[in-house]
Amino acid sequence: MNYLQSAVDRVRSWTDEEYGQNLGSFLDEQPMLFSWLIRLSEEFDDDVHEQLVRSAMVLREGFRGMGLAVGTISDPCITDVTTEVVEAFEALEAEVEVLDLERIEKVARSPFVHTEVRNFLHQELRSGLPRGEADQHNLMLVVDILIGCFEESVEQPGASGQA
Repeated sequence: MNYLQSAVDRVRSWTDEEYGQNLGSFLDEQPMLFSWLIRLSEEFDDDVHEQLVRSAMVLREGFRGMGLAVGTISDPCITDVTTEVVEAFEALEAEVEVLDLERIEKVARSPFVHTEVRNFLHQELRSGLPRGEADQHNLMLVVDILIGCFEESVEQPGASGQA
């Protein structure tokens, strides 16, 4: 079963009211990640930014669908993942003359998940993916950071409550 596609379908099926309720829950569960996403609103146009938030909610639903509990994503987690992803993207840029989506997905933390979220964004954005190479690069960078933050914050069974 493709849990991510199920999550995409679930998020797409939400009414405006359900979306608002889930957005409120997401804000309560992930205040630091949500704050980070809000700060990105200056970097992207409104449609792209809105779909980035929806992408984070797709990831949340996908992890839930797989039965994985994601703890609160902390600011240090966001910083560490951002550093790791930026370094991977910069290393790729140093290797190739033209940075295309296929190459980006090869260095992504989870290439399959990255592709699925990119496809979701492409389908949801009213004007498609941003046209400029730098804008696409930045969008894919943020997608990979989101994926990494969720992956790094998965709660390990039996890890909580043990000293």
